[in-house]
Amino acid sequence: MPGLNVVTKNLDRWVERKRAASLALAKYWAMQLEGEMKQNRPWQDRTGNARAGLKGSAELNNEGIAIRLAHSVDYGVFLELAHDGRYAILRPTRNARAQDVRRSFQELWR
Repeated sequence: MPGLNVVTKNLDRWVERKRAASLALAKYWAMQLEGEMKQNRPWQDRTGNARAGLKGSAELNNEGIAIRLAHSVDYGVFLELAHDGRYAILRPTRNARAQDVRRSFQELWR
């Protein structure tokens, strides 16, 4: 059926546009969250390396879109887990903004 082919192609294009928009939104949030982590870190800088090493990234994989927050310094794990998490920034940032991120994706796919 020719009409069905047109509908299918249009639907495929719509899905691709939404996926591209979702990845762009994820990259926006990754950049925002990286900035918030750098600004709100709970430790005093000594060298600035830990702050500079806070990273946000986004990727599209087989399971969907992932936004990753990470340290790039080797002692980042100690900042996150030692001292009862007093110097943690990854999870607190994620928890503080999770609803905003979720809402923005729901709005995009509405």
